[in-house]
Amino acid sequence: MRLVGPLAAAVIAMGSLTACDAIQGVSNTADKVKLCADAISLVGFTPDMSDPQKALEETQAKAKELETLAGSAPDEQVKKALEEAANGMQNVNSAADWVQQKADLAAKVSSACGG
Repeated sequence: MRLVGPLAAAVIAMGSLTACDAIQGVSNTADKVKLCADAISLVGFTPDMSDPQKALEETQAKAKELETLAGSAPDEQVKKALEEAANGMQNVNSAADWVQQKADLAAKVSSACGG
C-alpha cells in the first residue's frame, strides 16, 4: 500500500511532463509559423522603383529585419534559408536585381518553412 502513493505520484508527474512537452511543441510550432509568415512577407517585398536609391535602401533594411528573424529561427534549415535570403537582399546592386532574385529566395524560405 505504501508503494501506491509514490507510484501514483510518479505516474501523475510523468503525465504532466508529457503534457508540458506537448504544449511546448505546440508553442514551438506556432512560433515557427509566425516567424515563417514574417520571413515570407519580408522576402516578398517589392520596392517602389520610382526612386531607385530609396528602393535599394528599403530592400537592404528588409534584409536586416530578415537577419534578425534568422537569429530566432527554430531550426537550422529555416535559419539557413533566412540567412541566405538576407544575404541575397543585402548584396543586390539595385532594386531591379532584387526583383529578379526574390522568387528564388522566397521559394527557398517557403520550402524550409515546410510550405
